[in-house]
Amino acid sequence: MKRTTVEERRAEILDVTCQVVIERGFAATRVADVANKLGVSTGLIHYHFESKDQLLAEAFARAAQGDLVRLRAEVAKATSAAAKLDEIFTLYSPKEAEPGWMLWIDGWGEALRSPTLRRISQELDVEWKQIMEDVIREGVETGAFKCADPRVTAWRLAALLDGLAVQLTVHDGVLTGDELLDWVREAASYELGIDVADFRVAAAVIRPPA
Repeated sequence: MKRTTVEERRAEILDVTCQVVIERGFAATRVADVANKLGVSTGLIHYHFESKDQLLAEAFARAAQGDLVRLRAEVAKATSAAAKLDEIFTLYSPKEAEPGWMLWIDGWGEALRSPTLRRISQELDVEWKQIMEDVIREGVETGAFKCADPRVTAWRLAALLDGLAVQLTVHDGVLTGDELLDWVREAASYELGIDVADFRVAAAVIRPPA
C-alpha cells in the first residue's frame, strides 16, 4: 500500500476543513470537527498545523487558489477579449447556494476578526480582480474595448459581481443567475463601449446550447 506523503496528508486535511467550514461556518468549526470527519486524532491535525487559525486560513487559501487556477485555465481558452470577460462573469457567478461562495462570504466575515485570514482573503481578492483588469487591458490594446482606466473598471464590475453574488447566495428568490449575468453584461457594455450582444454572442461560442 502506498504511504501517504506529508503534502498529501496536509491537502486532505485542508480539503476536509473546507467541507466542515461550509457545513458549520468558520466561527463554529473546531479542530475536533475536522479530526472527527477524517477519523483521526486532533493531535494529527496539530502536527501539521500549529493552530486553528492557521488551519482555517490555509484551507480558505487552498480552495480560493483552486478556483483561480480553474478561472485562468478557462479564460485562456477564449479567443477574444469579450469572450474572456464573459467567461470570468460566468465562472465567478454563483449557482444559488454554491459551496465556494458560501466559503467566500463566511471568510469575509471572519476576516474582520482574523488578521491572517484578512491578509489571505485580500491577496486572493486582488488577484482575481487582476485577471479581469488584464483582460480589459488586452481588449483596449486590440481596439475591442474603449476604457480610460482598466483597473478602475475592473474594480467597479467586480463590486457589482460581488454584491449580486452575495444576494443570490444568501437570499432566496431575489434574483436569478440569468438576471445576474444580464445585469453585469449590461454594466460592462456601458463601461467598455461595446454592444451587450457581443457578450451573449461570445458566450454562445464558448458554451453552445445543447
